[in-house]
Amino acid sequence: MTDTPITTGLAPLPPAEPPSSPGAVADEEMRRKPSELPPVTTGTSARYVQGLADAVSRASAADPLTVLFQGEKLAPGRPSPAGPDPAAVRRIVHAAARERAAVKIAGGGFVAEAAGFAAVACWEPGLAGGPHRADARVREERPIFAELLDKVADLVRTQLYPIANRVSGGRFWKLSLLARDPGVPYVPGAVRAVLVPFMKRFTSEQNEGGPMPVWLEAGSEQARAVYIHYGFRDVGEMDIKGVKTWGMIYTGNMDVEKGDPQTS
Repeated sequence: MTDTPITTGLAPLPPAEPPSSPGAVADEEMRRKPSELPPVTTGTSARYVQGLADAVSRASAADPLTVLFQGEKLAPGRPSPAGPDPAAVRRIVHAAARERAAVKIAGGGFVAEAAGFAAVACWEPGLAGGPHRADARVREERPIFAELLDKVADLVRTQLYPIANRVSGGRFWKLSLLARDPGVPYVPGAVRAVLVPFMKRFTSEQNEGGPMPVWLEAGSEQARAVYIHYGFRDVGEMDIKGVKTWGMIYTGNMDVEKGDPQTS
């Protein structure tokens, strides 16, 4: 269940595209009204998987978490003082995103895109269980990533699973990947369009199977602030070699104590 935490939803824009900073993108997205959102499509075909991998690899190659985790694949146990080569990291991230999307789609997940893949997200259903800890191979080959797996496993077991078990028979939805593609012209509201309508639907009575909590891991302070703005709660901080990650949960109008949706 665990993925590299989401850091790519608010990637810097190309110099010629307004607004001119990630913070400005965040402000623009948070102000955008639902009626102003660009068109969204969902799918599971190779085209959607490719669009997701393109966006994630272009948006995240320089993220501290991406460099930290993917660097283990490039030079296990022998980190370069200059850090991993960005082009090599992009290739690894692209391949990993394709593989991960295929697994999630096989398990009932899907890719959502807005405005011609200006922003993309991968959503996957989950079921309480586990713990989802690192196996012996991962511990030997990628000890830093194994540390993340263990910390996330502890967090979901104490913070997510009790809620999911009370309100939805252990079922939940997870936002596994989110990216605003810096290689595609900026479209206002694109990130919000692949995030907010889905988190609202999953926690509503209109959701197939009834309302379910939504989980994600935010990999930067900026991402954490944006998700809090949209209603996610920070339920725990994880520090991996000085890089922080946050577990976050959204329950909308669900009564997480009684297990019944609140009326509004």
